[in-house]
Amino acid sequence: MTATPLRFTRLAVLAGIACLAACEPRPAADADSTPSTAAEPAPWVVDAQGIGRVRTGITVAQLGEALGTEVKAVYDYNPSCTHVTPPGLPPGVALMIIADTVARVEVDSTGVLTTEGAGVGDTESSVILLYQGRVDVEPHKYTGPEGHYLVVTPPNDTLHKIIFETDGERIVRYRAGRLPAVRFVEGCS
Repeated sequence: MTATPLRFTRLAVLAGIACLAACEPRPAADADSTPSTAAEPAPWVVDAQGIGRVRTGITVAQLGEALGTEVKAVYDYNPSCTHVTPPGLPPGVALMIIADTVARVEVDSTGVLTTEGAGVGDTESSVILLYQGRVDVEPHKYTGPEGHYLVVTPPNDTLHKIIFETDGERIVRYRAGRLPAVRFVEGCS
């Protein structure tokens, strides 16, 4: 017998043992164990009432508590309305503050999605389909008739809206929050 077949046999046995060790079933997780963070939902999801733990109707002080940082609302141009972009929020997200209270969330970048999965860059038709039966299409004040506002009314909620702005084809920005602030076309101007 030559050395070659014996060498291949030893390698085959070693490979089999390595596979058994690597392929061995893992014990099931205990019911009391903490779930992995990969299975947890993303914390910065937008709904008609806010984003993550930041909800419309909370004060600036409560906003700071929710984000774990001090937030100051500076009213430069309008004595009762301003926008803030505090640390801790995702890039492209701003908050409208009216009389020291969070009134709406504004998103102008990709990556921050609504509970249903809509976001900047999505097609107008996909958002209309996603919110079927709850969305009204209105002409955009500045880019209509091509551009639109897709106004979403949540079930059983007449106080809040999500408003997607489009160029006629894709979502370019959106906002969510309380009436009447969520309807302000020019922000605090």
